[in-house]
Amino acid sequence: MVKEVVFPGTVLGIEEEFVAGLHAYESDGKVLSDSVGFKELNAAAHEANVARAARQVKILDRGCTVTGIVTLVKQHAVLVELKSAEKDGERRTVHDRNASLAVFNIASSYVNSTEEMYRIGDIIRARVIDVTPYGVELETKSPELGVIKAFGIRTRKPLHLIDGRLRDPTSGDTEERKISSEYLLR
Repeated sequence: MVKEVVFPGTVLGIEEEFVAGLHAYESDGKVLSDSVGFKELNAAAHEANVARAARQVKILDRGCTVTGIVTLVKQHAVLVELKSAEKDGERRTVHDRNASLAVFNIASSYVNSTEEMYRIGDIIRARVIDVTPYGVELETKSPELGVIKAFGIRTRKPLHLIDGRLRDPTSGDTEERKISSEYLLR
């Protein structure tokens, strides 16, 4: 019997037939591989596993610092597309590209609306507080977390941080955001 070689993201089966076992995860009704290796289906236990053939893949977990792009802003939540993650100086694999940031996890002080703190297209740095089968939850309460690069509402040009305010260099407009202490354009 020839073993099938699988790569991260390769479909091993469907959730109705198998549950995710070693080095596998579930997403959108499918069981997928999280590492390079060989596909192993245990029909008796209804479990899909991957026998790894390479180094260990570190996955996203609580405490990881992530970088992402704001894709949707609602009154009480922000949706973020995750681009990269790291924890203790090690890069982590991002499986579920979407995460949510609730209004009560934005800042330590009172936040009336998420629309005052984030806009679509902003690049943010956040910390993972929970990873569940339903998604990834983020928080930006620390000073080093928040917007690291913002774009103007009207011109879509990068905003510069001048005297603690975000200013559009072309129009001169100032805008408000939850700014990270590591903001890129000063």
